[in-house]
Amino acid sequence: MSTFRSICTLASLAALCGLLHADPVVSPEPAGVLTLESAIDAALTRNPKLNAFSWELRATDARILQAGLRPNPELSLEIEDIRLKSGPAAEGRTASVSGVVSRDTFSLPVAEGDPLQLPIVRAKPVLGYEVEREQGARSGLAESEFTLSLSQIVELGGKRAKRVALATNEKDLVRWDYEGVRADVIAGTARAYIDVVAAQESLDLQNELVRLAEEVSQTVAARVEAGQVSPIQEGRAGVALSMVQLERDRAVRDLEIARVRLAAMWGSGAALFERAEGSLPDVAPVPPAEQILERVTANPDIARWTAEIAARDARHSLERSRRVPDPVLSLGLRATGLGDRGGSRIAGDSERGFEAARTRTAFDDDWDTSLVAGLSFPLPIFDRNQGNIAEAAALASKASDERKAVEVTVRAALSEAVLAAAGACDEAVRLRDEVLSNASGILEKTRVGFEMGKFNYLDVLDAQRTLFEVRTDALDARRRYHLALVDIERLTGDGLQAWARQAGENSHDE
Repeated sequence: MSTFRSICTLASLAALCGLLHADPVVSPEPAGVLTLESAIDAALTRNPKLNAFSWELRATDARILQAGLRPNPELSLEIEDIRLKSGPAAEGRTASVSGVVSRDTFSLPVAEGDPLQLPIVRAKPVLGYEVEREQGARSGLAESEFTLSLSQIVELGGKRAKRVALATNEKDLVRWDYEGVRADVIAGTARAYIDVVAAQESLDLQNELVRLAEEVSQTVAARVEAGQVSPIQEGRAGVALSMVQLERDRAVRDLEIARVRLAAMWGSGAALFERAEGSLPDVAPVPPAEQILERVTANPDIARWTAEIAARDARHSLERSRRVPDPVLSLGLRATGLGDRGGSRIAGDSERGFEAARTRTAFDDDWDTSLVAGLSFPLPIFDRNQGNIAEAAALASKASDERKAVEVTVRAALSEAVLAAAGACDEAVRLRDEVLSNASGILEKTRVGFEMGKFNYLDVLDAQRTLFEVRTDALDARRRYHLALVDIERLTGDGLQAWARQAGENSHDE
């Protein structure tokens, strides 16, 4: 099985998650013999938290699209002078009696000379009656004033470009948040896998202990039957066998719990795989803490603050641009309805007789149209966006301190993980090199001496318990060592294989 130090390298697993823009390719749920590679692959493609980020990224793309859109124009219709009833009409009546006077001459002949011209005056009577009516405004919309206008907000101060910049920075933040959650999923899967492998090895130890206890119990029973030892020794052997069987049953339950926890990393409620492949690798020296702390900036929890600061600066810039008011341009068409006028006349005289007439005055076009243009400009007297600008400036200044706080937390956690790994490494090495070999030799010698009658059963039981406690402690030390390595890799954002290689090159140069 590949070492945990190489397989848990976050950078080497970037290709497993696929592009965030595309729908994730869901791998089948692991079955059969499980490897760490397949466990991490399943977690990266099936974990619900990671799958949710694909939708979050789509949402950020939509926000970028929306931020780049211009304000919609506004179409408005205004109607004035909608009358509920017709307006009052003006009517004038005129009756008249007049005469038309005409002058003429009459020639009277005489005996001698020119005819005598005599003047004649004639008078003609004229009768008249006139009615003149001017119609008032008609009811409804006939004489209303219609104004249809189109207005458009003109954004000033680069607001649109700054909205797009803010939305783009927020998308970068989502990407970094995804990187952080992905790192958590990888590290969590590696920890759960280590726990499963350790639980399997612990169960193997318990099965071996049960087997040894059964052999010792059979040996004691044979010696009791032969009368070599007291029957009390057989009872003690039975009690010891029952105790180790209980320990084995506890190890079975612990293994099942670890399996369920591992399966939960890829969103499953039950573990369908048969067994986790391999065993916990042996320990190796941890690089110096100073060398590891130099790469802490690769941690996604710290690296994301570069995008966070950029996003807050972009928001501050956007709020400052909103101080500039946006004018509104409008252009429209106005139409006004026109009325008409009418009248009638009745007249007569002695020559022409009687006559009646009706007249109506109307306009050539019923509507009077004209263009309407407008410009409105808000006056930034009271609201100049002061509060939002001050808030954005404060949050932008706060970001640098928050980044320092996160970096301090990560460095402290990384130092603890390095110390834990170094301590577990030293403990595992000492148990392996100094204690485990001695405990194994003591148990073997005690068993041989017990079969030869030199030792009693309590000596065998004590040597056996000591050996398995040492093996259990060694297994636990290796488990804690690899868990600490996973923590280091999660906190640095990188694997330890590069550290070990660099440390070897440095020592070779020296």
